[in-house]
Amino acid sequence: MKLNHPVLKINTQKAHSLLDRRYAERVPIRYQITYFGEEGARIVAGEGALKDLSKTGCKILGAAPSSLGSRLTLLLDLEDGHTPMRLTDVIVSWISKDSFAVKFPKLSSDESKRLQDVIWKNMSVSALDDRRTAFRIL
Repeated sequence: MKLNHPVLKINTQKAHSLLDRRYAERVPIRYQITYFGEEGARIVAGEGALKDLSKTGCKILGAAPSSLGSRLTLLLDLEDGHTPMRLTDVIVSWISKDSFAVKFPKLSSDESKRLQDVIWKNMSVSALDDRRTAFRIL
């Protein structure tokens, strides 16, 4: 006997695509950031606004270094009552006209805990809507 029930098709591709591309959820955030590094003989330095933050990287609004893979030092003012966090050897992972993103190196347990505390403090309900995956369970 053949059942004539409608079949619901659920497109989960979009819901999972953000999880697949990112190791950790980024939260919208706006703090000051200073960055500097070297590209050959040229010194790269600038100030910008930290836009998104995760334990694995961030997006920075500001003039970008000229090449992917550049290594920078960041001074993140996390407005958490501590001195700015200094992260060395971060890698520029993408560049656009007025912003760029970096991946953090392996962080110490103190650095990781500090970033996680700031992320939890800034997480909002809007970041947890049903279109985005908020956590990855390992």
